[in-house]
Amino acid sequence: MRTRTLTTALAALALALTAGCGSSADVAADDGGSSSADSSAGGGAGDGATVLTTSNFADEITGAQLKAQTTRLTMTMSMGGQTMKAEADVKTASDPLESAMDMSMDMSGESMKIIMVDGVIYTKAEGMTGGKWMKIGIDDVSGAVGGSFDQMRESMDPTASLEKLKGAMKDLKDTGETETIDGVEAKRYDAVLDTSKIAGLQGAAAAKLPDEITYQYWVGPDQLPRKVVFDIAQIKSEITFSDWGKKVEVTAPPADQVTDASSMLGG
Repeated sequence: MRTRTLTTALAALALALTAGCGSSADVAADDGGSSSADSSAGGGAGDGATVLTTSNFADEITGAQLKAQTTRLTMTMSMGGQTMKAEADVKTASDPLESAMDMSMDMSGESMKIIMVDGVIYTKAEGMTGGKWMKIGIDDVSGAVGGSFDQMRESMDPTASLEKLKGAMKDLKDTGETETIDGVEAKRYDAVLDTSKIAGLQGAAAAKLPDEITYQYWVGPDQLPRKVVFDIAQIKSEITFSDWGKKVEVTAPPADQVTDASSMLGG
């Protein structure tokens, strides 16, 4: 797996984590909200639960995740003729340095592992560094890879871009559809985002997006996301979440199995 493939995988992973964590490093804040900011999705998420609306959706989902802290996610994604599958144990926190993740992924037949802990990312992939882990100090990496690491780190923090998500959300629709996921009956909500509020998109990148994009969230009565589906700019993904609140331990690889690769990746 070469650097270009690594960059592509990290960018896709960041996008997926963004969807799951209910935040986005690329969505511009707009405290004024939209004209439908107080529209209701209709119906509560469960007995005694707060009714999810356009204006409170991000707060409710984020608060539930920070309370649970940990989850296991399973993801499938297709983009540009490539397919990526991944499984990960994730710990979320308001401080990105306290977030952690242990992930295994396969991208079109090439396997890769990613560990993020204590503000450092370790990767291990076929054909790179003689079977050792690459240690990457996120703040020491520049270029496309550095940008992908930054986005992934931010998307691990459910609160980092809370206002940004709320600013871009145009509508929240209660579809009435339910599905049992991880033993929990989850209700599907369609979150519609206004792409005019996505910062930094210009030229060809902006042209690829429609005026609106929709994330499908399946949310349990505890306000935790159980599944997220999206289809954006020819990137299709489905992420399922399970084992919310169960103990997760993420540790760095042994020092003698690690090589510093920051300079190799543009540091």
